[in-house]
Amino acid sequence: MSECARNRYKQAPTVPSDEDNFSAPEVIVPRGIESEPPEALALLAGDVVQLTTVSATTETFEGLIVDAMGQLHVPLAGDINVGGKTLSQAEKAIETGLRRYDRFVRANLIITRLDGHTAAVVGAVETPGRFEARPGMRLADLLALSGGASIAEVHQVPTLLGSLELARLVRDGETVPVRLLLARQGDPKHNIRIRPGDQLYVPPVTDRMIMVLGEVGIPQPMAYRTGIRLTEVLARAGGIVSERGDRKDIRIIRGALREPQVYTTNLKALMGGKATDVVLAPGDIVYVTKAWYASTADVLNALSPILSLANSVALLALAGAVGTR
Repeated sequence: MSECARNRYKQAPTVPSDEDNFSAPEVIVPRGIESEPPEALALLAGDVVQLTTVSATTETFEGLIVDAMGQLHVPLAGDINVGGKTLSQAEKAIETGLRRYDRFVRANLIITRLDGHTAAVVGAVETPGRFEARPGMRLADLLALSGGASIAEVHQVPTLLGSLELARLVRDGETVPVRLLLARQGDPKHNIRIRPGDQLYVPPVTDRMIMVLGEVGIPQPMAYRTGIRLTEVLARAGGIVSERGDRKDIRIIRGALREPQVYTTNLKALMGGKATDVVLAPGDIVYVTKAWYASTADVLNALSPILSLANSVALLALAGAVGTR
């Protein structure tokens, strides 16, 4: 490629913030929850209890289930509404129902299975599903039960598939203002108590991938992390194919593909100490050109089928890691 053709592109900025039109995304840091008093254990639909009635005789009934209506079928008394009640409140409700037949009866309840007390973890985690939300469980405990964010081997390199940074806890249809990364560090404002019905969503990192394509040993998607540099991603992709790749013209495609900003950088100058390594941004595409790619249209036309394949690889890896557990 002639120097004239190569020079039609701007040199890649050392860091994304050096761009003239760079606008840092607004970072919303959840404030956490200042005060969260514990709640009394209440009976919920699906819970299994043991009921003992004490009067002239003592009887024990095992395996009674709180139904979807929150009712417990008590022998002789019939259906008693216990959903949402504490054990003491439920015992009083049962005694009221039974005292139509026995004025002196007392009831004692023991929860044998907390099947109604569950919280869900969905998304890109090792073991998505529902887990028992035991009293005292906290957000970090729930994440640990799911095995944490999914990790897949991409060309023998462990790649994180779940974004803990963007994870969110949903309660009663609303997002709780906590941050999972701080919860894992034990911050009490963020490592809050889990309540039955909570849902933790860990999104995939496919929207924060870097694609390394073109004349490299192993074209592949890679998970983005803050501060990742051009030389690192090229090395992880197996380096430049020596006989075909143009070391003087490494393209970095940034932004929406409808109106991309295409930069060039000279790896040969960088390795010779005459240029600075480039810090990449989320969503960047690194493309090692051949000598005849002279225009943006040429590069994007060459990228189109490969990008579709690369995105498919990332999504299939995610689906395989999550769906086969």
